[in-house]
Parts: sequence; structure tokens; C-alpha cells
Amino acid sequence: MPEIMRGKMRAAMERSDRTLPERLLEIPRECLYWDRDELFSDCRALQTKILREILSQAEGSVYGQTHGISGKMTPEAYQNQVPISTYGDYLPYITAECEQGEANQLYHADTEMVVATTGSTGKMKLFLESAAGNAAKLLVMAIRGMYMSDVLPITRDNEAKNLTISNYEQLGHTPSGKPILRASGQTARNLRKKSSNMNILTVDFWETAGLTAGDRDYLMAVFALSEIRLSKIFCNNLIHFGRLLDLINARGAEMIADLRKGAFSLPLPAATKARLDGMLVADPARADLLQSIWDRQGKLFATPEDIHAVWPQCRMASCWLSGSVGRDAREVLARMPKGIKCFDMGYGASEGKLNVPMKLACSSGAAAVFSVFYEFRPLTKGARPLFMWEVEDGAYYELIITTYSGLYRYNMLDVVRIDGFFGDTPNIVFCGKSTEYVTVDGQRLYSYEISDLIFQLEQARRWRFDVMQVTVENGQLMFVLGSGAPVDYQEVFAVLDDALRQRWHFGCGGLYVTCAAYKTRAFDARVRDNRGACGIKLPIVLTAPPKAEDIAQFIPADSK
Repeated sequence: MPEIMRGKMRAAMERSDRTLPERLLEIPRECLYWDRDELFSDCRALQTKILREILSQAEGSVYGQTHGISGKMTPEAYQNQVPISTYGDYLPYITAECEQGEANQLYHADTEMVVATTGSTGKMKLFLESAAGNAAKLLVMAIRGMYMSDVLPITRDNEAKNLTISNYEQLGHTPSGKPILRASGQTARNLRKKSSNMNILTVDFWETAGLTAGDRDYLMAVFALSEIRLSKIFCNNLIHFGRLLDLINARGAEMIADLRKGAFSLPLPAATKARLDGMLVADPARADLLQSIWDRQGKLFATPEDIHAVWPQCRMASCWLSGSVGRDAREVLARMPKGIKCFDMGYGASEGKLNVPMKLACSSGAAAVFSVFYEFRPLTKGARPLFMWEVEDGAYYELIITTYSGLYRYNMLDVVRIDGFFGDTPNIVFCGKSTEYVTVDGQRLYSYEISDLIFQLEQARRWRFDVMQVTVENGQLMFVLGSGAPVDYQEVFAVLDDALRQRWHFGCGGLYVTCAAYKTRAFDARVRDNRGACGIKLPIVLTAPPKAEDIAQFIPADSK
């Protein structure tokens, strides 16, 4: 059978109707599955093809004409002709299309939707999305799913239920009538088209408007408890699932009562309550099982093994494992049974989905060579951005992308590291933002450099910090650390001070040890009614130290 299926992907790649992502999505998934490795075998040829398709769509756009873009450009000519851009460069074009309805601003094609994100800045940004751009994201998701299913066959089991946590609620429409979706909501919507019967949380649930963030979390927790077949957890920042566990431990008695009678006890508007109650099926037998656990220990989750007592079939979690969010994932995974496998959700953003993870518990993945055009700018000031076929293993770069949705040499302001190659395509891992750094003793230290140092010390000393942040006071680097495990912070300070002096030739200015509630409060401050913890990344660099009520201990520099 595989021999019969092979070759259809290659034939689709050689056609010229529509874009490559759209053509590849048309062929049977089985054919794509058997030939997928070929996509990573010649990155230069495929990247050149992708670029020409993108630039051909740009030719008839306002942006393309303004910048002299041609579909016949070579990568070198394109790099010399078109300047590196940031989000502000696109605002006039996005405004013209969204608010004035003026089409073909960034590409010569219809706009399917507008994607909204707050990202790491906390400020709302809107991105136009073409059919080809959405297809490129769908293709990455499909191929990610294929590699995931190789190591986690449970993802192919239709009876194994998904708990997918996202920011799903639609944000309305633009004045020109285009739907506005949150970035993670767009991903969840696309996933549910393929796996609707697997999902515990339905489209109707996510489209229920007018819920507070707290109410939505409560409802999610009850729905999760109602399904004994919960097997797979999908959540960008796994901390959101950890918060649900905490909520269940705090209000589990109410939730079990709701499940027993098939109605929610929350004080909600009558119409909203009627809609939601209709989604919950009364299950006295399930309630009895949960109640027996509650009566025995006063909570449902006292130990990691209790996850399997509540959900015997729970086998995997998929989440972000890189950057600061990777620390959050590690904290929550420590609360789960060791038999639960973890697979990276993949590096991506509103602008594009950018890599394809292939291994368990690995934060890197092959660059999505078939989805966007990549450039990698060395962190050395004034260095020329490199093409994918020019990068070096182990090197750090600032990532620049060109997309089917009208971003041209767009600086993601992300630092990525090359982590080997798959075929001749580099594996990339997100490390941090190039805008997040501190300056100490005349030296610029990126947040990822500090994070890497702490991670190395954690491995060497068997520490685990659930909170890892820094701030600068009076020109000195101050650390903000917290752990759910016992730690000798006087020892931590001494080791940190020595490590800083060896690497950067200055010492530690002081160490703030956070209280147990600090991290919860930090997330609470950022959660909104339509934006849950699943999409939040706490900063590594703080503009000021934590508040006095958040500090359990302070170790000054003279304590060494």
C-alpha cells in the first residue's frame, strides 16, 4: 500500500495551480504521511519555490507595488530589495483593509479572517489571513500530527477524548465584515474540524459569550471531570491545566454535585445557564466514584497518581516546552504520573506556525520549510541575515519570516537556536524575545542567556525553580526565584554569584525568594475574560522587583 501512495505529493509539488500548501492539503492524508520526510530533504529548492509563490501574490498588492516586489525575484534579490519590517510597518495596510474595506493591501487575494494576538507585549495586534496563509498553518498542523501519532498512537484513537484548552471565543468582526479570531482560537477551531468527536469541550461551549474567566475555568473543570475517557491534554501553556487542578481541589465538592444532577450551580444569566446545562449530562455513577476519592482525602488530587484515579486513560499532554513557558510545563508535569508522555505543541505565533516537533519531550523541531520563507539574522550587530541553507548548528539567530498572508521580511523579534538538522532542514527551538534583555556592567544579557545559565545550574544541583525572573536595581542584577520544593537559598545565592562572575565578570546583586502565591497572582493579573492562562507567558525580565507581600525572603549581596 505505501508504494501505491508514494509520488502523489511530488506530483502536487510540481503543479502550479494555487499555492503549495493548498495543493498538499488536497491530496489524501495517507499519501502525505508516507512522503512527508521528503519535504525536509532539499530546503533550498523548496524555500525558493515558496518565496516565489508568496511574491507572485504580492505583485498585485499595494504593499508589493510600493516595494517593487516581483514573483521572479531570487532570494538574494528579494533580500536586497525589500527592507526588514516590524508590525508597525503594516498598520496602515491592515487599517485600510479592516476598517475601510480596501482589498489587496498586503496580497492580491481575499482575506479569510483577521487573527488577533496580545502575544508577549500585552497589546492587541491584528493580522490579515489569506486562504493560502491559513492553508500553510493547517498543513503544518497536519504534518505535526503525523509525527506525533508515530510516537503517540493514542492520538489516532477516536474513543480517547481530548481536553483542548484555548482562547477560542470569537472577538466579533471588523467594520469590513471579516471575523476576528484569537490566534490560539484559530488553531483550536482548525483542530476541531478534524477531531470534533474527540473533544470534551465542544464548539458550542467555546462560543458561549459573556462568561468570566473564573466561570469558564469552573465549567471546563466540570466537563473534564465528567469524562472518564479523558486521554489527551492540549494546552499551549500547561499552567492552565495546573490551575484547573487547583480549582478542582478547592471546589471539587460543588463540581461533583453539579455532575450528579447534570446542572451547573454557578450564578449565570438564565439563557446562558440553560444553554450550558444542556451540554452536561447527569452521571450519578461518575459522581459517586469522584465522591469516594474526595471523602477519602479531602481533595481529588493529592498525589500525581490521583490523575489516573480520576482519568485512568490519561496518557499524554501536548504543550509548549521552550522559553519561559517550558518552566511552567515542567512544574505541572511534576504533578502528573510519570507514565504520561509529553509532546511539544510546536513553535508558532499569529504570524505563522514555524516548526514540526518529531520527538517526545523535545522543544525543537524541523523548520516548517513548506509554510513560510525564513531568514536568520546573527545576533552580531550589522550581520547579514542568512538563508536556511546557510545556518550553523548550535548558533543563535533572530528570526525573520515572509508569509502567504502578507508579511515580508517580518522580524519576529524572536531568538531561535539551531538544534541539528532533519534531512538538510535545520531544527529550530524558540529561546526568547530579542527585545527582552538587561544591561549590567555595560553588557547586554538576553533573557534566554540567563535562563540557560539557571537551567544548567538546576541540572547540576538538582534544583527546580518554578519562578525564574530577573530585574536590575542600581545597576546590579537581581534574581527572583521560587520553588515548590525545599531549597537552600543561601547556597543558591553563592552558586549564582560564582557562576555570574565566571561567565560575565560581575556578581549577583541580591536574591528575592517568592512566596507560594506569587506565580498564581502573576497569572491572575494577566488573565482576561476572553484570554486564559493557556496563552500567557510571564516575562523573565521585570521592570521592578516583586511587591513586599510576594517576597518570602531576601538575600542581599553582602550575605555571601
